[in-house]
Amino acid sequence: MNQQDIFLIINKYKAKRPSAKRNLDQFWATNKTVFKRAQFLSKIDNIKNKKIIFLGDDDLTSIYFCLTGRAKEVLVIDIDERIIHYIQEVSKKENLKIKTKVWDLRNPLPKEFKDYDIAFFDPAYTPQGVTTWLKSCIEATLRSGKLNKKRKSPDVLTKKRYYLCYGYSDRSSERGLEIQKIITNFGLIIQEKIKGFNKYIGAQSIGSKSDLYILMPTPKVNIAKSDKITTNFYTGYKSQN
Repeated sequence: MNQQDIFLIINKYKAKRPSAKRNLDQFWATNKTVFKRAQFLSKIDNIKNKKIIFLGDDDLTSIYFCLTGRAKEVLVIDIDERIIHYIQEVSKKENLKIKTKVWDLRNPLPKEFKDYDIAFFDPAYTPQGVTTWLKSCIEATLRSGKLNKKRKSPDVLTKKRYYLCYGYSDRSSERGLEIQKIITNFGLIIQEKIKGFNKYIGAQSIGSKSDLYILMPTPKVNIAKSDKITTNFYTGYKSQN
């Protein structure tokens, strides 16, 4: 399905789309950006046989993706019930077969959510937020806790990919360095970074854009290093305190 056809479908449900919540760091990506994401994901090698999880999806990337291509399974997890209900409605009417779950990622993922191949996420732009989302990626793809040798084998690890959207201005490059350290501490590598891939409506603090990081776990992958996150999770919360 081409861009114009997808935009026509999205516009049918425009009036029912929940407004962005600042305290949950919800800044919508532009329609062109979300379409570009969908195209990018649909071109992943053998995507039709892969399971993909969207960890938060106020941008509706899952809907665009399912209108563009196919995957073995698509799951969306979000803390915002409004987003989940909206995706459920569109999925049902357009026969997209998107699975959904209302969940706070500060809690471990339910054990039934496992063995995913691809994780896509645009997290809260705080170190705690990125840490929590990466922890959830590992839970969803490799399962948390005891990672046995089979799970850490190259045959398994090379098939896993994490797509992280994260932005910072050129004048705050130390923020990018901090995120890079978090990625490394988890035993992940940055395979590619596409600068300015995402454009947003608002989000002036990051220049209304963010980069797309493509990450892969290594045999050094480690979930035990993550700290329990309880405060200052979202930037919106920090600004209110």
